[in-house]
Amino acid sequence: MHSFFRRTAAFLTALILLFSGAYALTNEERTALFTQALEGLKTPVQIASETGVFNLHTGDSAYVPCVSPGIVPFDEIGEAGLLPVKSGTFSSSDESVVTVSTDGLATGVAPGQAELTCTTEDGQFTYQVTVGDDQLPQVIQNYIHVLQREFYSVKRAKLPKYNKYAKWYYGRRKEVGWCAVFTIYCANAAGTDPLTLKQINYDDPPMVQFVEQGQVGHQWDGYRDMGRFVSVPKPGYLVIYADMSNGYRATHIGSVADVQDLGDGLYAVTTIEGNMSNSVKSYCFQYDSNKPNIMVGTEKGLKLRENMAELPADMQVDPLVQYDLHTDHWSVFGFCQTWE
Repeated sequence: MHSFFRRTAAFLTALILLFSGAYALTNEERTALFTQALEGLKTPVQIASETGVFNLHTGDSAYVPCVSPGIVPFDEIGEAGLLPVKSGTFSSSDESVVTVSTDGLATGVAPGQAELTCTTEDGQFTYQVTVGDDQLPQVIQNYIHVLQREFYSVKRAKLPKYNKYAKWYYGRRKEVGWCAVFTIYCANAAGTDPLTLKQINYDDPPMVQFVEQGQVGHQWDGYRDMGRFVSVPKPGYLVIYADMSNGYRATHIGSVADVQDLGDGLYAVTTIEGNMSNSVKSYCFQYDSNKPNIMVGTEKGLKLRENMAELPADMQVDPLVQYDLHTDHWSVFGFCQTWE
């Protein structure tokens, strides 16, 4: 299970002890859990500052936590780009693993571990850095944080079709489905630059790429054409659902917030999704990657297969997550690989 969700799940478990029965919560009790979860939510930089542990994806760059500007929406960054909030001196114990610039920008060079030391006017800080191909890029860590923030903030309340996500995206009143718009809003809020289908570099897409298209089918078009529509989930990917009752392959899109490998090609997938019953909701289900659907519609004769099931009861531990399947006729079409 992803470390962010492990911390959140442990926090919620402690809170549940204050209530009588996780599955017999009143609306008031559930609202209280949402509020306390939001209050306890920490950004990746805050977590790194508290733990002294700082992870980098190979080839990724991020400011060391003690000078990091934190999470800044992409449309608020400005022409100068992200800048450190403080000055200082920086050093790496192994520059073959991680380098650090004079202004504190750390770059993961190759898989391994090293120690970063930072001295500012506030004192000296030391971080144990792990660089690896399986580590989440910094903006993907930010993306998962933003997803959680929005989920805890909305508290499953019903929103109007013209809500803050639709208003941000369209800039005018437009009452339409907003599941894809929610992913774009959160991607921008995390500091990434979603691009339209015409703007994407299909021959050489960057490490992290979100697609700025408000229709689910166009999201699929973008990731398929980048060669990033896959059958195995990872945190930060998008998930597209298909409707087996009518063969429609792109009926809804959500974001993968956490993945637990159950073995034998099975995964426990936790999502956060906009425009589910006009709200922001989190689901957790068992996904069978042995029954992929990503080639349906591409290879002749392939039909959608059922690849979702409910998790065993003993794994249904988070009272804020919904473990019932969305419907009895959806399946996972595939996952949009937002990072590699």
